[in-house]
Amino acid sequence: MTSFAQIFVVDDGEDLLMKGVIMSHTPPPQEETCKRAPSKDDRQNNILVFPFDKASAARSIQTELARRANAPVKPAATKPLPDVGAIKTRYLHDVVKDTKSRLYGGLCVIASITGVTVSQACDAIRQVRYGARWLDFSYTPPIKRVRDGEIEQALHLLGFVGHWRWLPDRPTLAAYLNGRTGMERDHPCVVSLSTHCVAVSGGVFCDVFSRGVVVDIDDAEGRRKRVSRVLVLTRRIAPSTIASRTPPAKKSGAKGKVDLLLREAIKAEAGATRVKLTPNEVFVILPNKEGWYRLGNRESIEDQILLPRPDNRLAGNTDAAAAYRAVMGY
Repeated sequence: MTSFAQIFVVDDGEDLLMKGVIMSHTPPPQEETCKRAPSKDDRQNNILVFPFDKASAARSIQTELARRANAPVKPAATKPLPDVGAIKTRYLHDVVKDTKSRLYGGLCVIASITGVTVSQACDAIRQVRYGARWLDFSYTPPIKRVRDGEIEQALHLLGFVGHWRWLPDRPTLAAYLNGRTGMERDHPCVVSLSTHCVAVSGGVFCDVFSRGVVVDIDDAEGRRKRVSRVLVLTRRIAPSTIASRTPPAKKSGAKGKVDLLLREAIKAEAGATRVKLTPNEVFVILPNKEGWYRLGNRESIEDQILLPRPDNRLAGNTDAAAAYRAVMGY
């Protein structure tokens, strides 16, 4: 009687189960050994059956342990991004009015909830309406009346996110304030009335009739007005970059000289009497035309002067253009 050892290796990709079973029996004939070879289904299921002696089984276990030791370490889970801040409950800001125009309801609500100035709230609404390219306008678009959807989008740009809740029964403002539940009791909310919007958070209130000053809800005016829907702000996100037009300042040094040479080059090349540069566009006044005329994209105009080509709109062959190229190193 000869002793044989069978080892069954079951590898599921992570764990390896080994069992050695020693059996005493008569060695099977060659034909039977061939029949017991692993079938195709066995190979597909990662089950291997083959004869080993004890020494071979020990070496296989040592090889497997060495493979596990050298296996690459799984990367640690990605840490969540830090919180940008929680919603401040039961609190509103007094509105900082830094514009000369009158205070409007939508701008008052945005400034009171977020803490930005009225001019910054206007810039947020301009970005919602026109995008960042409103800076290329020849004037600053005035902001007066603001729609509910624009208020929501502006608050989103400033980092405040929430959801609207419709009130089909249209209760009065006093009834709504007394019947609030859940997050609406302490989170800042934009309450849309029949004539304007107001800001409410907990027991404080702010609107145009309080002139942007935070008051107690019992002292709020217009308590008989009807409420149509409420925007409940539930969380904070990272604020977006909002385009803003700051008052023009005189530029000095190298930058001011470069801009002056660019203006002179555009004047000479286009035959213009005046040139206005914006961050993205170039406008000129031509002798035979009234008002400002858009010459083209600023980057394209600069390239035409710096890299003259026969098919360019601006030839780039004037002395002013040559002076601008020299300063820019071309």
